[in-house]
Amino acid sequence: MCKAEIDNITFIQYTYSFLYMKKLLITALLSLFVFGCEKEPTRVDVGITTFWGEAAFYVADSEGFFQQEGLKVITHEHSAGKKSLKKLYEEKIDIAHVAEFPVAEALSGTQKYVEDSDINLKIFSEMIYTSNSQKVIARYDHGIKTAQDLKNKKVGIYQGTTSEYFLDTFLLEHGINEQTIEVVNVEIPNHQKALKNGKIDAVVSWEPYASEILSTLGDEVHQLNSVLGHSTLWMATSSARYIQKHPDIIVKYLQALKKAEDYIQTHPKQGQKLIAQKTNTSRETIRKLWDSIEYELSISQRMLSLLQDQRRWLRAEKFIDDTTELTDINKALYFQALKKVNPKGLTVIR
Repeated sequence: MCKAEIDNITFIQYTYSFLYMKKLLITALLSLFVFGCEKEPTRVDVGITTFWGEAAFYVADSEGFFQQEGLKVITHEHSAGKKSLKKLYEEKIDIAHVAEFPVAEALSGTQKYVEDSDINLKIFSEMIYTSNSQKVIARYDHGIKTAQDLKNKKVGIYQGTTSEYFLDTFLLEHGINEQTIEVVNVEIPNHQKALKNGKIDAVVSWEPYASEILSTLGDEVHQLNSVLGHSTLWMATSSARYIQKHPDIIVKYLQALKKAEDYIQTHPKQGQKLIAQKTNTSRETIRKLWDSIEYELSISQRMLSLLQDQRRWLRAEKFIDDTTELTDINKALYFQALKKVNPKGLTVIR
C-alpha cells in the first residue's frame, strides 16, 4: 500500500472520530439543557385527617398523580379537620381538608383559630358526601338501651367538629334536653378507649372509627337509632392569598384528585385496600361502608344549604349574637379551578 493511500485512510478515520465526538458532545449538551430547564416539582403543604374522606388524596399520592401534575405534596396529618384548619390560619400549610362544621364556625367568626388573623378562607371543592358517617354508640351495661337512657349520662364528643352539631340534632330528634346529659370532650382516636374503660357512657363518633368500636367492643356496645341521619362533606380549602398567588397550583391539585376519583371508580378493590391501610381499619369495615360514600369533586347547592343550616344553628345556640351581620357564604366559594377540572360538579345556584 502506498503512502498516499495510508494517509487517505488515516484522514477518514480522524474524520469519523471527530464526527463521533461531535455527536457525543451535542447529545451531552442537549441532555444538560433539557434536565437543566426541567422545573423542580412545586411544594404544596396539605393538612389531612386519618379518615375515609381522604380516599382520593391517598390514591393520588400512592399512584403518583400529584407528581404527574408537577407537585411535591407534603402531608401534615391531624386527628380532625379543625386542626388542619388551624394550621391553615397560622399559614403553616397551603391547603386544609376539613368537614363543613369547622368551616361554618370559621366563616361565622365563632371559632378564632388564630387571634387577629383573617386569611379570607376559600372553599375550592368538595371531595366526598355521605349520610352514614356520624353514629351514637352506647354501653349496654351502663343501662343505655334507647336514646332516652342517655339522660344523666356522660356522652363523649370531639368538640369543635361536626359531631357537636350532630349530637344536638340527635337530642332534638329524641326530645332530650341537652342539660340532662354531661358532654365530655374526647379526641376521636381515644373514643374506643374512653368507652371501654368507662370514662364515658356513650360516644358520638364518625366512620371508620364508629364501625371499629362496634366491631371491637362487640356485645358491650350498640348503636342508637336515628332516622334523621346527618350529611357529612369533606372539603378542600385554602386562603385567598395563596389562591391568588398560585391559581395554577389549585388547578393541578384538583386534576390529581380527579384522576384519583376516576381510579377509585374503576378500581374499587384497590381503593378499599389502600384506605384500610391508611386508616388502620379492616378491609371488611371499609367494604361495608363503601356504597354510602359519594366521591366527586364538586361545589354543590347541598353544601351551601348545609353550611347555612349550621350557621343558623350557631345563632340559635347563641354562639353568634342576634345583632351580628353575617357575610354571604357564597363569597367563600372559589369556582374557577373546579370549572376547569370538573365543570359538571358545579351545581350551586348563582
